[in-house]
Amino acid sequence: MKRGTVFGLLALSFLITNSALSQSGPIHQQIQQTYNFQPHLLTNQEIKDKSAVLDQFWTAAKAKSSVYIPSLRQELRNFRNPPFFLYDGSMLLFSLSDTPTDRKIALAAMAHCDLRDVQPKDYFHQVHRMATLDENTAAAAFHILAQPKFSVFIPPHVLTLGQDYALIYMLMPTDPDYWLQPAIDRLKVEHDPTAQKSLLPLLWYAQTNAATRRFPLLRAMPPNLLHLKPMLGNSWDARRRSERKNELERRTEAKNQYETNGVSNSRW
Repeated sequence: MKRGTVFGLLALSFLITNSALSQSGPIHQQIQQTYNFQPHLLTNQEIKDKSAVLDQFWTAAKAKSSVYIPSLRQELRNFRNPPFFLYDGSMLLFSLSDTPTDRKIALAAMAHCDLRDVQPKDYFHQVHRMATLDENTAAAAFHILAQPKFSVFIPPHVLTLGQDYALIYMLMPTDPDYWLQPAIDRLKVEHDPTAQKSLLPLLWYAQTNAATRRFPLLRAMPPNLLHLKPMLGNSWDARRRSERKNELERRTEAKNQYETNGVSNSRW
């Protein structure tokens, strides 16, 4: 490639980057000024006053979505931004552009918000919605482990989900590859008793060799957890039936091998 062409491409890249930064600059300042508070530290009247300021920011973003969407993407990747923006800004991005790429950006930002500033029900519903779309909700779901009293009331079912059940709902609809190993790793170092009690049922329902090898007690989880099963849906039942079928076939093959060849199998 000619030197002039290289310099031309570099110059174009610089102009594009500089243009994006110049647009984000005023919006970055607007974010700093708008979200210079944490709701859990305010009085009811102060929250009411700040809500009006937030409404103005949202209205401006919706009026100029083509300008705000790229800036929101950039700002939500910066976890040094105000904690409440990382959640509320994610909700704003969802309202403007609910694409797979933007869901990933928002989920990563939500995992760094201060849960004391957020309504647990709203946080739960958003993460669960992402889970039903098979997004990787692991970081956002594990974020609630820092809040032992995290709970969600579901009025239609007159149901209260504690941290343990909420965690299961936010992870089980997704691919276990997203959360299984992170859950195992987290349990190895987790010291909070409530978080430990939330991780154990999650791993028990996964019922994988990886989980039971590391934590043998998962093979004998107390029967009082069986009432959790209905919430996991048909996909879990199908997976467990498939695993049982594979195990039975393996054992049958080992037995036939022993009877035919006189060869024992230590796993039988």
